[in-house]
Amino acid sequence: MRKASVACGGALAAVVLGVSSAASGWAASTALVIGGIGTPTMHDLVMSQLLGGALSDVERESVDWPAEARPYTGADDLTLGASIDVGITNLSAAIDAALARLSRDEDGNVINGERVTVVGLSAGSLVVTEVLRLAAADPEAPDEREINFVVVADSSRQEIIDDAENYNPVYDYTYRPAPETVYDTIVVTGEYDGFADFPDRWWNLTAVANAMAGSIFVHIPTMFADLTEVPAENITVEVNSKGGSTTHYLIPAARLPLVQLFPSLAPREAELKASIDKAYTRNDPVPSWLPSTTADVPEAVEDTVATPAEDAQPADETQPAEEEAAVADGETTESDVTVEETVAGSDDADESSRDDDDAVSSREDDDAASERDADDDAADADTDQTADNDRAVKRDKSDRGTKRGSDSDADKSTSTDSADSSD
Repeated sequence: MRKASVACGGALAAVVLGVSSAASGWAASTALVIGGIGTPTMHDLVMSQLLGGALSDVERESVDWPAEARPYTGADDLTLGASIDVGITNLSAAIDAALARLSRDEDGNVINGERVTVVGLSAGSLVVTEVLRLAAADPEAPDEREINFVVVADSSRQEIIDDAENYNPVYDYTYRPAPETVYDTIVVTGEYDGFADFPDRWWNLTAVANAMAGSIFVHIPTMFADLTEVPAENITVEVNSKGGSTTHYLIPAARLPLVQLFPSLAPREAELKASIDKAYTRNDPVPSWLPSTTADVPEAVEDTVATPAEDAQPADETQPAEEEAAVADGETTESDVTVEETVAGSDDADESSRDDDDAVSSREDDDAASERDADDDAADADTDQTADNDRAVKRDKSDRGTKRGSDSDADKSTSTDSADSSD
């Protein structure tokens, strides 16, 4: 599926004709459009709705080609490679004719900002890419100011396509990386489109299943996406060694195609998306060492790289010639003595500071000893007080006992007197 890039470019186009028709600011006199497999020619109404209506205000021309891919389109059809060969011939002729219609000055330079725009859709984008490859090797190729290119759902511009050339005998076509050219090119890809956005890590089976669903729900709508609504973070620009720029637009998917295919998975959509996104290298986290390139310089390093304006002292223009001569002869100058005295003073200050520290430490030890003696005295005082209290309690008990004895004798005496009186 990934290598074939087979799509029914025209069969499903009618369902998305209601997409916004906002016009683009492209300067072009003619737009040449080549459709996908199963779409040998395109109706003008469909072309006017492409890319959010970006081609609605320019002259549009459909480039015919076989658009076949045996055995998928029929046992007697041309292979994909044979169809592309015919498409290359037809598109090249259409480009020459369109360039000839551009308005030019007497020196042959294009005027009024006119330009030819070539648009390839799905497998038709493979035809456009092969024309670019031929132009890169042609010294008489059109001027880069006269023509630009747009490829939508180009399966040859995926990360999974490596630098090696891969010939597929079934499709009779060799997949290879896109060429470097002087021409500005726009690459439009639908997120999770199985034909043009196959997972880089193909062993993630959930992502593969989602991409297969994306070939149904994402592939065709991508052709009608409005590029002005693509988030800035989904747009990247690359300039190659020949000066040609390639602007990539990744059309974000509102929902996972897998969830669209199986609505019962909706409660797990966030979980599935996290797993699926790991299959694409574009979602890999930024290496942790990158932020360090903008980190603050450590203080120790700052001291060694301080600017001369901050550290260097201005030369004293009034310095006597004698002093300069003395410095040259290695003699000690007044400034040297000052420095030496300062250093010596600093050493004395350090020694004095150490003596002060010793004194403070000694006083702290004396204070600690005094506090311990005070605590011992307080403890002894408490012990004496406790002993005095005990003795007082004992005397009190003894006095009460004596009193009770006296009272008892008095009672006995009174009782005896009373008895005698009674007798």
